Order: sequence, then structure tokens, then C-alpha cells
Amino acid sequence: MRYAVLILSFLFLPSLVYAQPYWLKEGVYFKYVAHGDHSVLFVALSNSSIYRGSYGEFFWRVIKIEDDFAMVEVVLRGRNLTEEIHNELSHDEGIEKLRELVSPYEKEKPSRLEGICGIYSVRNSTWGEGVVRICNSSFSLEFSNYTYALWVGRSRSIEFVRKTIPKIEKRAIFKINLRDNTLLINGTPVGKNLLFILPEKTYYVGEFLFNLSDQKVTVKKSIVLNDTIIHTPFKTFTPPSLNIQTSMVAFPHGSGGMDVLYYDMSSGILITGFMPASPLWKAFGFSSVVLFNEGSKVKKGEMNGFGMVLKETNADLTMIKPLEGTRTSKFFLGRFIISILFLVFMAIIRRE
Repeated sequence: MRYAVLILSFLFLPSLVYAQPYWLKEGVYFKYVAHGDHSVLFVALSNSSIYRGSYGEFFWRVIKIEDDFAMVEVVLRGRNLTEEIHNELSHDEGIEKLRELVSPYEKEKPSRLEGICGIYSVRNSTWGEGVVRICNSSFSLEFSNYTYALWVGRSRSIEFVRKTIPKIEKRAIFKINLRDNTLLINGTPVGKNLLFILPEKTYYVGEFLFNLSDQKVTVKKSIVLNDTIIHTPFKTFTPPSLNIQTSMVAFPHGSGGMDVLYYDMSSGILITGFMPASPLWKAFGFSSVVLFNEGSKVKKGEMNGFGMVLKETNADLTMIKPLEGTRTSKFFLGRFIISILFLVFMAIIRRE
């Protein structure tokens, strides 16, 4: 019987209950926005395209809560965008491409000359009227909403494309493990969820969050702010709030960044934040996403939301007790029942 008790103790070490946010239920949604001329930056995974825009929106909604998991739909939107693509070629590849581009204009007379460059008027069925600019080692095709350029150097060549895109909208579905607040994409754990923190849980300095671009991302700073009011379009959040900063991440396109996030301590929800580094963006085909609300002001004792700012939610945030809504884990409950049955079985054997 002594062995059975030891086995039961081992099996039942984890708690049968875990705390989940009191506001978390099916249908709850959050919408974060960013406004300004340079408020949006998306970097694509496939061809390193960079999208810049003046309006961004991040929306997430709980679809289902089942077996200790929350299924969440996420929508990323951008408007008034320009797409930029930089492509590096060898010197020889650049020379060959330059010849192909210049060939149709060799027998034509330029509309005008600008130094060593010839300017040709052109018209395109998609982009309208524009100009071709041909110089000794470069070629460009310029329209109001589209630009293509090729520059040939001594050791390498650079190809550049810029075009206007009215909007981008991408959707993804993932799960959050409510026992440990882990994010799962296509069933695979990819690291910690940063959309909210669990009750009574604050990330500590040095805590591992996730791997990104073969780099370990950890918490660099974790501070409880007891004297700062945060204004958002949704409401004004009073102290305390939690400020999290992650370690710096180097992105494939050559830049770097870190997450700076502010959470409401009474509910655990994300109030505002700058989140360029997250495994979530890979689900949209991006290596990095920056939403930065321009015009944000910070002064002693209060600040406006920056980064992506909470604008709208239907979550009931009126409760003050963050531990309300604790749930019994079916996994651990199953282990408990099996352990009890095992004890009964051992007791019967001992009597016999």
C-alpha cells in the first residue's frame, strides 16, 4: 500500500485546477489599431517584400474553448500600402537584364534628355502613363503607382520594385493552451502567447518565450507600473500595469527589433504594445509585423497607447478578481480518477 501512495503522490503533483482569465469565453474579441503615415510595416517571408502603410489593424476572437484549449481566429489588416521588393543580382546577371530592358528603346528617340539619361514616354494598360529612364548603367520604369528600377554596379546589381496596394487582409487560426499560455500553430507549440497573461502570472526577467529566426527570445525587462495611467480609444487603464520588454531579435531583412508590451494587471489583457517579434506572424507569411500608432505622447504619470493600441473589445472587464473562472483540467482529473482506482485495486489485493 505504501508504494501505491507514492505513485498517487507522484501522479497528483500537478494541481487539478488552473486559473484562466475571468473574461475569456467563446465570442470574446479584441481589436487593436495603428494610425499614421508610417504606422505599418510588414516584412514577407518568401521574397522579403516590405509593405508600408498608414493604417493597420490586428483583430483576434475566441472561437471555441474545449479541453483546456482556446481556439482563436486572428485577422491582420493593412490599408494604403506600398510594397517594396529588393533583389540582389550578380554583375553579369544585371548586365544581361539591362540589355533586355533597353533593347525595345534602342531605335526610338527619347522625349528628352536629362544629363546622360534618355527619357521616354510610355503608357501601360494597368498603370497608365509613365516614363522610362535609361542611363549608362541603370534602367527605371516610373508610374504614379508603380516603379521598377535596375542598377548595375561593378560587383553586384540591385533590382527594385515599388507598387501601391490598397489593402491586405490575412487570416489564421491557432490554439492557446490555457494551462501554460502556450501558442500552438497547426497543433505545434511555438512559444508563449503574448496576447494576454494568465491570472497571477507575470513574466520574469530571463524567462524563455520562443525561438525566432534561430534565436532564443527571452524577457529582458519585467516591471509593474503602479503610477502610470494608459489612455486608449477603448478606455483609460489605471494602475497597476505590467511592462514587458524582450531581448533584441535580428530579422532576415537586416533590421532588428524587440517587443515592448503593456498589460492590465487586473485582467491580464494587452493594452498596447510594439510586437515586431512573434512566431504568430509566420502564420500570415510574415517574418515581422510592426504596428506603431503615431502621435503617441508620454508624460509623467500617464501615456497614450503606442504600437498597436486597444480600440475595441466585447470582453467583460468589470470584475476585479483575476482568479475568478478557475477550471478543472480534464487531463489531470483523468489522472486523479485512475489513481483512485489504482488505490482501490491495491487495497483489494492486500486484503486477499
